[in-house]
Amino acid sequence: MSGMQSLPRYALQRLTRELAGEPILWAGRPSARAVFWKAAPILLFGIPWLAFSLAWELTALGVFFNTGIGKVEGPGGIMAYVFPIFGIPFVAIGIGLVGAPLWGARKAMRTVHVLTDRRLVTAVLGKTLSIKSIDPQRVYDVTRVEKSDGSGTITFALGSYRDSDGDWVEKSEIWPGTPDIRELELKFRQLTSNARRMGPDQPA
Repeated sequence: MSGMQSLPRYALQRLTRELAGEPILWAGRPSARAVFWKAAPILLFGIPWLAFSLAWELTALGVFFNTGIGKVEGPGGIMAYVFPIFGIPFVAIGIGLVGAPLWGARKAMRTVHVLTDRRLVTAVLGKTLSIKSIDPQRVYDVTRVEKSDGSGTITFALGSYRDSDGDWVEKSEIWPGTPDIRELELKFRQLTSNARRMGPDQPA
């Protein structure tokens, strides 16, 4: 329950209202640092992408201003307008890649993972409340990667589906930087085991 208790009062009230009537078996807040470092490879890929995109854009703008606004003469003059516009999406993608770890960490600071007797919940709190719920009975496998401090990443396998190319893709819910991960897995397995033993027509 420490994840719930560490929330600001307004956030705790909103989440409690959402989960009214559902006993909370486990709650925790993901580590912003762990989420940041998990996304670090994206940052490493994004830095050269952004550097190349900015170099392209600056070169294209130099050609544009050297050509002169309104002085389009032949194909070369037209390309002076096209190249700067062409580079803008690549610069935007580069900014997104470089900023992804930071934005992920900021989101983690507003996120709470909850296990109730009915569902797995990921709540993202801000100006609005975003709730993602998963029926525990949909989960057919759980993988835990635990660190020495008891935190880690837990993956709930939800099955597979065919993508637009006809290839099978595994669908899963991943909670990185999760505290007390062993306790979460234990409570989750107890919940699903009890539900299977009691049958679908009886309350857990």
